[in-house]
Amino acid sequence: MYDADHTGPDENSTVAGVVEVAIEQFSEHGFIEARLDTIAKISGMSKRMIHYHFGDKKGLYHRCLVEALQRITPAGDELILDSTIPVEGVSKLVDVVYLRMVNHPESIRLLVTESLHKVLNIGELANLNSQAEISLHLDRLLMLGQDAGAFRPGISAEDLFYLIGALAFYRVTNRDLMANMLDLDPTSEANTEGIHRLTVDAALSFLTANIPDSGHDSYLKIDRAGDHEPQSALEIYDPEEFE
Repeated sequence: MYDADHTGPDENSTVAGVVEVAIEQFSEHGFIEARLDTIAKISGMSKRMIHYHFGDKKGLYHRCLVEALQRITPAGDELILDSTIPVEGVSKLVDVVYLRMVNHPESIRLLVTESLHKVLNIGELANLNSQAEISLHLDRLLMLGQDAGAFRPGISAEDLFYLIGALAFYRVTNRDLMANMLDLDPTSEANTEGIHRLTVDAALSFLTANIPDSGHDSYLKIDRAGDHEPQSALEIYDPEEFE
């Protein structure tokens, strides 16, 4: 967080510093109400230089959306799990994804605000970031679990990621509603840990429940636009693991 009274250029007046401040401003005030003057004052970078680096306010906003999504997306090395036990692997992966989202509530608020108000059109949003790597690691765990008989069929990586994301996002986006309806703060330390356990248990229960096979491959259908075939989890792991 930056000091709103700080106006002079210093080590914070960098592109990364401006993006940091802008994410806070856009997530708190929305695109229309957030002011470049305020962002310039807090970050220490002049409006002229902000325009130089980002083009205009919408260019800065787009950069913030990209950064916000990157912040809640685990890095590749975080997804390499040292376990071939499906249940243990899913638990660890849920930990990684959930904790990333917990640590960046400002990113969640910004992304949800954009989803509601649609400042940028779909074409501009199309290349924000890809969750393909997470899907590949989830695919690998699901294959291992289904082959071992530990997980039921008919669940895709997208289904599982949707479940994790929904619980993690709801914690941030519905804090006031939960306080009003249930007299609880989902962002408190105790409830953050409780929702963490809830997310892990919900994911594992979802995968291991004794529910008859519906015959569907998944609950959700992904629109794979373009000419490229989706990469297989087999391409990033030793195929012998699946034999």
